[in-house]
Amino acid sequence: HFTISLSNGKTLAFSDMRKFAKVTLFETSTRDSHIDLKNLGPEPLSHFTPAHLATQLSKKPRGLIKSVLMDQTVVAGVGNIYSDEILWMSGIHPERRVDTLTATEIKKIFNSMIEVLKSGIELGGDSMSDYRNIYGERGGFQNSHKAYRRTKQACLKKGCSGAIERKIIGGRSAHFCNTHQK
Repeated sequence: HFTISLSNGKTLAFSDMRKFAKVTLFETSTRDSHIDLKNLGPEPLSHFTPAHLATQLSKKPRGLIKSVLMDQTVVAGVGNIYSDEILWMSGIHPERRVDTLTATEIKKIFNSMIEVLKSGIELGGDSMSDYRNIYGERGGFQNSHKAYRRTKQACLKKGCSGAIERKIIGGRSAHFCNTHQK
């Protein structure tokens, strides 16, 4: 937990129950070279295109797409839940190697990434575990999962007869359809 009392009487509070975050203070002018920020990949909802995604993915050609999407040096802000949903929507199996993806498949991943992340924002985030907004309220994205934590349930893709499987990939759980994700 971290709080700052501001001169206007308000308080800036930060709580990270899972301990993924880091708080640091630095001069704005050093942002691009700061040790904690200089290696972050681009933020997908800001000046990002399918060509940018292809370039970023090409940095890890032998990597599995699930792990590469979650690599914060490749693309910032995509975590475990969102990577499952992006890959389910794009029809890409999480164990596909990056160097096997076609330009069309990368564009599908890009479009799915934008749609899934925007949906996550619109629904207030994912509160499957402990996330809460600034008012202590749960987000709603967990109510729209198509893959994440739906193990052994029927795939929700129209016309698909598959079921959601769970497998550990790169030390993280991956949830995917055993039929339409290739």
